[in-house]
Amino acid sequence: MSMKIITFLKYINSLPLPVTIRHYYIFDEATNKLKDNKLDSLESWDFLRENHPRFSISENRDEWLLAAESKLNKDGQDGGLVQRAKDIAKIIESRGFTTLFSVGVGGAGLEYQIKKILPTLHLICSEYSAVALNVLKKVFFECDTFTLFDITQKDWSIGFAAGDKKKQLCLIYRIDASFTNAEWREIFSNMHTSGVENVLYIPTSCLTIMGLRNRLFRKIIWKIRSIPYAFSGYLRSKVVFTSFWEGKYAEEVVVCGGLKGFLLTRRDI
Repeated sequence: MSMKIITFLKYINSLPLPVTIRHYYIFDEATNKLKDNKLDSLESWDFLRENHPRFSISENRDEWLLAAESKLNKDGQDGGLVQRAKDIAKIIESRGFTTLFSVGVGGAGLEYQIKKILPTLHLICSEYSAVALNVLKKVFFECDTFTLFDITQKDWSIGFAAGDKKKQLCLIYRIDASFTNAEWREIFSNMHTSGVENVLYIPTSCLTIMGLRNRLFRKIIWKIRSIPYAFSGYLRSKVVFTSFWEGKYAEEVVVCGGLKGFLLTRRDI
């Protein structure tokens, strides 16, 4: 098969169209106990953090470190975590960033790995769950600053240290599913208005034709087998993601530990 045909097939599979679908997931026994059978509220996330082993955050430092080293099966902390941290650290070093503000850190395994590589980096970790944040304070000693922060709030200045904003990077990692397209556009508008200069946006995945097929087929199987599942956000094609910051940030596609991401630089408008 010629390279032109292979390239064309990859292009088609990448869904070069604005496609957004609802995302569903099985949370085992916790599925039917989420508020309104959805993972889209603080109550549902707190319940999941406290009751599901894959989503929980240990208050024991040694156990938390096992998860941060991907030796335990935790959400967002897969086999590519260490390489992902290395790739992000290279971006930070090459661009001369001195502060990293990471939003919605969850178990903070990625942030721990980055801090291990760059110990002098000023690291600010945020969560909108006080429950999760209080647990992290007990185990993530390397983090410089913890802050309670809702990504939908208008003012983003709380997340940045004093000094040159061009030396500061905002990391948005695998929380893309949690908000609607309209909410993401508003979030990026607020970031731009607040003067956020640099953003590294790494979604869980960019939807492909194969991925769309697999998820639709999986949902049919769940229905046939009467397996309970819960709404847990949205999945999107690459074209949709780029529309969030169009006109506000210039983008550069990067790959971090096997995940496609977008390194964004603020435009003046």
